[in-house]
Amino acid sequence: MTDVSPQLALSKTDTKASCCAPPCCVERSTVYEILDESSTAAQFVEERDATHASCTFTVPVIHCASCVWTLERLPQVAEGIHASVVDLTRKTVRIEYNPAITSVRLLAELLTSLNFPPLLQDKRESTSPVSRTTLQRLGVAGFSGANIMLFSIAAYLAGPAGLPPALDVAFRIISIILAIPVVLYSAAPWWRSALSSLRHRTINLDVPVALGIAAIFTRSIVDIVTNQGFGYLDSFTGLVFFLLIGRLVQEKAFQAISFNRTVRSFFPLGVRVVRKDVNALVPIESIAVGDVLDLRNGEVLPCDAKLVSPTSQMDYSFVTGEHKPHACVKGDVLMAGGKVIGTSMRCFVTSDVSHGHLASLWERNSAPRPRTQLIDISSRFGAVFTLVTVLIALTAFAVWLPDMAMASNVLIAVLIIACPCAMTLAAPIALGTAMGLLGRKGIMIRNTGTLLELERANHIVFDKTGTLTTLHCEAKYAGIALSPCEQHAVAALVSESTHPVSKALAATLGLSTLQAYDVQEIPGQGIRGTVGKHTITVGSAPWVMQLSKQSEQAHTLSNATLIAIDGHIKGEVVVGSALRKGVPEMICDVRERLGTSMISGDGTSDRRLLEPFFADEAMYFGMLPADKVKKISELQARGERVLMVGDGLNDAAAMNTANVAIAVSNDTSTIVPACDVILPGTMMSSIPTLLRYARTIRGVIIATFAVSLVYNAIGITLAVTGALSPLAVAILMPISSLTVIGLAVAGAHLAVRRESWK
Repeated sequence: MTDVSPQLALSKTDTKASCCAPPCCVERSTVYEILDESSTAAQFVEERDATHASCTFTVPVIHCASCVWTLERLPQVAEGIHASVVDLTRKTVRIEYNPAITSVRLLAELLTSLNFPPLLQDKRESTSPVSRTTLQRLGVAGFSGANIMLFSIAAYLAGPAGLPPALDVAFRIISIILAIPVVLYSAAPWWRSALSSLRHRTINLDVPVALGIAAIFTRSIVDIVTNQGFGYLDSFTGLVFFLLIGRLVQEKAFQAISFNRTVRSFFPLGVRVVRKDVNALVPIESIAVGDVLDLRNGEVLPCDAKLVSPTSQMDYSFVTGEHKPHACVKGDVLMAGGKVIGTSMRCFVTSDVSHGHLASLWERNSAPRPRTQLIDISSRFGAVFTLVTVLIALTAFAVWLPDMAMASNVLIAVLIIACPCAMTLAAPIALGTAMGLLGRKGIMIRNTGTLLELERANHIVFDKTGTLTTLHCEAKYAGIALSPCEQHAVAALVSESTHPVSKALAATLGLSTLQAYDVQEIPGQGIRGTVGKHTITVGSAPWVMQLSKQSEQAHTLSNATLIAIDGHIKGEVVVGSALRKGVPEMICDVRERLGTSMISGDGTSDRRLLEPFFADEAMYFGMLPADKVKKISELQARGERVLMVGDGLNDAAAMNTANVAIAVSNDTSTIVPACDVILPGTMMSSIPTLLRYARTIRGVIIATFAVSLVYNAIGITLAVTGALSPLAVAILMPISSLTVIGLAVAGAHLAVRRESWK
């Protein structure tokens, strides 16, 4: 999608610099020397290979849409950067780069040159130095402002006669001395941000504020030096003081949102733990160092561990981006985020579970989806509004001339009151709050744009097995009688799989003391492996027949799940499915507003079960993963915005193709990187509630945006007419931000309480 942001575009020829030879604006500082050490740099690097790596920095000064706009264009500023993604609520920027061209240290120095210094601390620490720095700046401004106002009050009370000359000069000199720390230290964030913006040929939201601060300070100094009056240093310090209050309010709001997302939100996943020879499913929060985990094919290791099984294979693509399986032997150290391939394994836990690490794995390992239209409009509007504000301020200044005093007041008032920070706060505050509230309900949302994408969906596609139907189905075997040895062999193989049919068959056959080897599970097809001297195959009829010697039975068993031993089909698995509790009501609810379809890799045995809820032409059986992708693409070609709901076992490709995807989390520790929402299986009936809540949050954002727009329209009108002084404007500005934050947070809370979450 072509960027049409009205902000002044970065010049690729003038501003692009090589990170292997730092750009001229990047000063080599000893502050970042520590990042040259691999152990320190590893704290920020999440994945790395020869040509691709990614790292995440915490950047406390990120506070508005303009910051996001600037940081997400890092690839245009320096060579070696592939992409950069900003999380406004967490105040982080994730940078994908080529380690052969640049390094973590050079990236940190580049961010610093752009006035976005990264926070260098161990990620295990949870300090918040930003608010402390803001409070220090606020204290300096408050102290200086209070004393300057005392001197100003003395001058005002003295009246036309004025103060004695010596006292008047002393008060003015002291006022200037007190104002200097305010302009150099307290107002420093606006100076640095505005200068960095202009240096890189952009105009961010801090530019008009910096212009207003500069105008009122310069005019005050000129008035004092030329003996034309006491100046406006009291208003200047008050202006900076209240601007810092507004900045502090924003920081506190975003910190609260970040806390809700990273601490209260969680993955509704469980993992099997072996304790006292009992294999029990427990929440991952309950895992302790020393536990023995029992993981099956496709499940993700939630913490660092040591392999206990003789051998295993792990897929570390979640961690490194490399899809080549890693062979492991007993005693090897396994990294959190690795996915088990083939044969199940047991491992000894060596570290506690880190939800932050799992969240970062989930968030960064998916195909990037386009930003929602509402968020784009909000970001771009801030830039347009800033440019228009500068033009209005300059025009009003010219109209009020030659009354320099009034012209200056009007210029400063317009520049300050029209800052669109409150507008750009509406979407991230409302969405971030909503994400935190949903996290407490057990619903994990990937990012702030997901809720808006849910609201825009107009067609919902359901997977069947494990999604609409319960996992605890009954499986019966029909065919040639299996010997006890064969039963144990089949049970050993299917126990390696997390697929609902395999789990049902394993429950029917009972526990097996045998071990399966060379296990291969193909999504949408089945599972195959070696148990003892037998080769066991369990899966869809076409696949099993292709591997067997009895393909002539295809016409009678084309929709069945077959069992083959040593290439000979023994019989079929008859599964008695049942809909999850609340699913019938849920489907009836969503189809009132959305088109509905069902796609399944299973046969047509459950057609009668689903006929009351789906039209015949909207049910598709025997679908391979590629077929599911094709069907969703066909819906999108007709103009549908597709919401895919599945359990994630065979649906990753379909979820990645859909506009937005919900993964139903069952009793497995499988993370689905292609999904946007993780929903506990027990909350399937809450899907209509979630969609209604998404619509309500969109309304909250529009309402807060409208309130901010009305405030700015009234404020600019009053400022242009000269009815507002710069100090009054400085007081109103944080009030407007606080109003938007209050409306967004209150709206999100009221909406979630109004809904019935089941």
